[in-house]
Amino acid sequence: MVVSLTACSTTGDGDGVDAGDAASSSPAGPQASGRPPAPGPAVEVETVADGLTIPWDVVRDPDGVIVTGERGSGTLYAIREGGERSTVEADFGEVYDRGESGLMGMALAEDFVTSREVYTCHSSAEERDNRVTAWTATEDWSALESPRVLVDGILLSDRGLHSGCRILVHPDGTLYVGTGDAFTGPAPQDLGVLSGKILHITRDGEPADDTIGDSPVLTYGHRNVQGLALRPDSDQIVAAEHGPDVDDEVNLVLAGSNYGWDPNAGGRYDQDVPMTDTRDFPDAVEAAWRSGDPTLAPGGIAFLDDPAWGEWDGALAVAMLKTSQIVLMALSEDGTSVTATATILRDEYGRLRSITPEPGGTLLVTTSNGGGEDMVLRVRPAAG
Repeated sequence: MVVSLTACSTTGDGDGVDAGDAASSSPAGPQASGRPPAPGPAVEVETVADGLTIPWDVVRDPDGVIVTGERGSGTLYAIREGGERSTVEADFGEVYDRGESGLMGMALAEDFVTSREVYTCHSSAEERDNRVTAWTATEDWSALESPRVLVDGILLSDRGLHSGCRILVHPDGTLYVGTGDAFTGPAPQDLGVLSGKILHITRDGEPADDTIGDSPVLTYGHRNVQGLALRPDSDQIVAAEHGPDVDDEVNLVLAGSNYGWDPNAGGRYDQDVPMTDTRDFPDAVEAAWRSGDPTLAPGGIAFLDDPAWGEWDGALAVAMLKTSQIVLMALSEDGTSVTATATILRDEYGRLRSITPEPGGTLLVTTSNGGGEDMVLRVRPAAG
């Protein structure tokens, strides 16, 4: 099973995209009233690095080295204990940095200790697409070498809108990739393209064994997938996705399923449609949770997995862009509903982009304010 969280408004992701006027379906879950979630557990925050510009994702290797990359410049940094920072050389070519595109998702291979394999997703100006690449990191993190393109041809909008692109490495070594619809009307429902989808591939770029036909497409009918996380002690995967002007959603995602986003109006992109259109697609997967109006604009997600989080241990933590907070969501055991929500860091650090769990229950969180004002934060539950 896979779980998907949906929400990117044309204004909702706050990256300067255009405004839409989508029709709302009836809200579900605790956020339906439009009221902000109640305050969550007390936390302590440490600044790991500052002076960055839109660090879209962050990873941590087993030795504690933290690596992040700036979306627009395509620059990668390795950050060591004490804050020492160095540049990681990687030949991305010319990164297409318009709109929401550029250097986006990053992940480490499950066997990184022995393989040193790193995965990235970036927008290529030369190839005019979004692509997933596997690299080998040098022992000192001075460079990413030996690039292998695993997936290419993911649509890239001229304006750089709705590019996705989050990567999740499963314990079995396969990769899940969330893609955006590239602001292209036919894409989400067209199984012949890779955009508006969740992909599932092997580490060699081949389709995994649960995809549709001989393609890497696992699920379709998505708008702009920006977060992926594996629920501890289960086979459920959660995906964060932006809706239009209403209805950020959390869904239980099943391989081969349609999530009902169809902005195609004779080739034109029409946002005045429901995020989950069960009228035109009766088998579309219904939301377990959606924001209604207003949207919150989720980015990266992670599960809390340490008893120090108290009653929120096991909850899904969702970084919100537009609403500048982390929302904690308690999921039902089967993943089909959200039973409670709470918020941390609300209006304290501006827009929040990504969340990466560390050993011991802490979270690495990146801000997304731009102009050299961004940080990598370490968030932990406050000592009792």
